[in-house]
Amino acid sequence: MNANYDDWAELSADEYDNAKERMIDRSLTALEEYLPGVREQCDWLEAATPKTFERYTLHTMGASFGTKFEGLDISRSIFKVVPGLFHVGSVGIIMSGWLGAINYGVIVANDVDAHLRSV
Repeated sequence: MNANYDDWAELSADEYDNAKERMIDRSLTALEEYLPGVREQCDWLEAATPKTFERYTLHTMGASFGTKFEGLDISRSIFKVVPGLFHVGSVGIIMSGWLGAINYGVIVANDVDAHLRSV
């Protein structure tokens, strides 16, 4: 997905919302090649951009290097409090940034798989 801050920074509110919707649609289209019908299984979809990271982390131009290790317990247990809600990202496990997010994604994918098999 497009993580180039400059591509998002100057969009009007409508252009920004439309670009996020197109990004969500492209993501689902690609995912459906591996999981046919996944789009119909989604109750809520949200996309983050560099502007999102800038807003919530106050990191210049949306730069993000993950969160502190203290967030791991919350991230790992949120689906137990709100069934079906999973958090994936870099949460200070072993490494941060995109590599940590990928590794953590594998861990959470196993949680999602277990949840889907139990419902």
